[in-house]
Amino acid sequence: MKKIPFVKMHGLGNDFVIIAEEMLPLALNMKVFAQRVSDRRLGIGCDQFITYKESNEFVKMSIFNHDGSKAKACGNASRCLSRLIFEKSKKRNITLDIDGRKVLCEYISEDQIKVDLGLASFEESWMPQEASLWDLAIRHLIEPKEMICVDVANPHLVIFSKLSDQDREIIGKNFQNIDLFKEGINISFAEVKDDKIYLKVWERGTGFTYACGSGAIATFAAANKLGFVSDKAEVLFELGNLKMQKTGENISMYGPASFVFEGEYAYE
Repeated sequence: MKKIPFVKMHGLGNDFVIIAEEMLPLALNMKVFAQRVSDRRLGIGCDQFITYKESNEFVKMSIFNHDGSKAKACGNASRCLSRLIFEKSKKRNITLDIDGRKVLCEYISEDQIKVDLGLASFEESWMPQEASLWDLAIRHLIEPKEMICVDVANPHLVIFSKLSDQDREIIGKNFQNIDLFKEGINISFAEVKDDKIYLKVWERGTGFTYACGSGAIATFAAANKLGFVSDKAEVLFELGNLKMQKTGENISMYGPASFVFEGEYAYE
């Protein structure tokens, strides 16, 4: 049995187990390990499992969903890891390397950590043709003009139509298994009022979470493109808010990161 030190953190309730790469056994099946760690009954329990490795230039970060699949971006986890690095080294500015994508982070305070995920794209190869997307919207009684695809390293579908919680869950589950989104899709259900975005996100491989940083960025980018909000807005989740700002084409997010506990995971 190997005892592996870990830290559990959360960003607005979106929780993570974080382990330094050098603490992990060699020849580890990361998909299976992530599933075990993430399990809320048999493991530590988290929305996503995070590993990291520090170097002089950047911090390599890997993100695993609850089902063991990999994600390419996570704004809340980026803030949490930034705070963890700050508490260890007092470095206020770090660069995360997430599968080759550089993410700039700045620790201002525990309640104000800035993450710049770069550009949001509305034209990527995974995005369905407009006619197919509109047909999907109509079949689910969604106004087609209120549904848009956004890429922030992770693929997101943003829906601005007002839907019941039951309909949101049905759509969240059903859209993971359709030909239009062969690798699954993160779905942001949003309502906009006075530069405030009220948001609930279904994360592929996880389900509904208390908060989603990449979902907040994708939704803000979509709302800004459609003229629903200005270059500054606030995204409201169940347990708190994220401040969003667009500078040029880049989008930055400001929000908190909190420690939960640390310990040792017994791995056999």
